[in-house]
Amino acid sequence: MTNVLIIGASGVIGQRVTKKLLENTDDSLTLMARNTSSVSIDEKRGRIVQGDVIDDKPLNAAMEGNSIVLVAADSNLAFSVQRIIDAMKIKSINRLIFITSMGLYNEIPVTDGASGNLTQNALLQPYRAAVEMIENSGLNYTILRPVQFDEGRDVSYEISSKGETPKNKDVSYDSTVDYIVKLVNDDMLDSKENLAICRK
Repeated sequence: MTNVLIIGASGVIGQRVTKKLLENTDDSLTLMARNTSSVSIDEKRGRIVQGDVIDDKPLNAAMEGNSIVLVAADSNLAFSVQRIIDAMKIKSINRLIFITSMGLYNEIPVTDGASGNLTQNALLQPYRAAVEMIENSGLNYTILRPVQFDEGRDVSYEISSKGETPKNKDVSYDSTVDYIVKLVNDDMLDSKENLAICRK
């Protein structure tokens, strides 16, 4: 059994990972979100922490007792990520899984809509800054950059390293969640890697 903190538990990825972990593992979950109205869990399997990572009290409470942190949130990124890293180090938590955006390395081909690349979309700069903080943190991290999501029910995907162009422009939520669950339950899987995920 692994104790997992999911930051951004009310988002689409957070909710789907929560469901998959509850159904397929015996992991204990801490679900953190600013708005927890859409979040629920049996108290035998975990707990809910309402709050923002910019606030010490809920962040420290959420970290307590966990050995893995999964971040699937996207607000105040650069500032939030540094706070998460600092809180993890205080609590001696070493494993971080971070879900972020495609396009940080201008890897989206022109034919797929290259306006989603960092050079043409300044909104991605905080994501790039957050990723660089994680890469320099000394933590056992895995950064995952999904391509465009669709509602396909397939679990068929492939992983590519930073600097490589993904072979396809889309991926199902189910595929992404499947890989995240594997990362949660194998702390050496793609350790210290920055990866894209797309449909195989």
